[in-house]
Amino acid sequence: MMIPFFGKLVILSKWLFTNQPTTAAIDVTHRCNLHCSHCYWWKQGHPRELNDQEMIRHMRSLRASGLRAAILYGGEPTLRPDVCRAAGEIFDATLAFTNGTNGFPELPNGQWILSLDGPESVNDALRGKGVYEQAVQHVQHAASPPLVHMTISRLNRNCVEDFIKEMLALPIKGTGFSFFTPNVGEDDSPALTLEERDSIVEELLRLRARYGDKVGFTRAMARQLKSNGAFREWNEYARCPVSRRVRCYQSDGTRKACTYGNDADCSRCGCAAVVAFRGAFNPVDLETIRLIFGLVFPGFLPHRKSKRISFHLHPNGTAEATRL
Repeated sequence: MMIPFFGKLVILSKWLFTNQPTTAAIDVTHRCNLHCSHCYWWKQGHPRELNDQEMIRHMRSLRASGLRAAILYGGEPTLRPDVCRAAGEIFDATLAFTNGTNGFPELPNGQWILSLDGPESVNDALRGKGVYEQAVQHVQHAASPPLVHMTISRLNRNCVEDFIKEMLALPIKGTGFSFFTPNVGEDDSPALTLEERDSIVEELLRLRARYGDKVGFTRAMARQLKSNGAFREWNEYARCPVSRRVRCYQSDGTRKACTYGNDADCSRCGCAAVVAFRGAFNPVDLETIRLIFGLVFPGFLPHRKSKRISFHLHPNGTAEATRL
């Protein structure tokens, strides 16, 4: 148990003190059991898919090259449970995104992130009838609580609070948010304008104040998205901190520019990874670092009402453990 824990601290230290790449974002499959109407995946072509043995060798090679963390995407990663399980054993920290319809397979030392788009009527209008109910049933029986992630767009912008209230009634670890990122030249996408997004950012802060720390959105994160904040400091590929620290791979093991694909419009990016990373470390913000600990350490609850041990990483690199 000490080796993965040490590895996670190494990852966090590299994020704080270096510009070295630490993470592999891997499309472990090009298949999906849903066809969500707003999803960027269906607008792109995809290469072949490595078989299980090839994919596992690929992941071991990435780990040997110094990438200690992995983020599993698709398609739908739960279509390949053996690959997901192997990733949890290979990397020091593993996150995996899922639509929840296949439950939450074993992910050693990892964290499942459930993607939903709103209350049942809104979610199922985008993802398909019955998807919300299936996902919620699987949450009730999950071996460990998943995080829930919502991508906010014009299609669901009016139901954020209702969605949060429904999710907080379930046994989840917390909620997270990103904003829909369109492709370059995509003028008919459901992406919000920057001005529209500003108002939702303020709403998320209000909802965190009302419902507590399980609403995973801090003031430091809000600053990264606001049009009059830090957004224009990073909204092009050359200045994206995640592009420097995360290596993205297609389902055949070849590189791609971004988890959203090679054509993502950085000028309208709403990526939660960038927002969380910059919010935590530019400058150091302990409230946001707490959220990142909740991602990297599966047993750590990022909200203050937890009775577990909280690990605080100080700007000087020392760690302090306190009981919450």
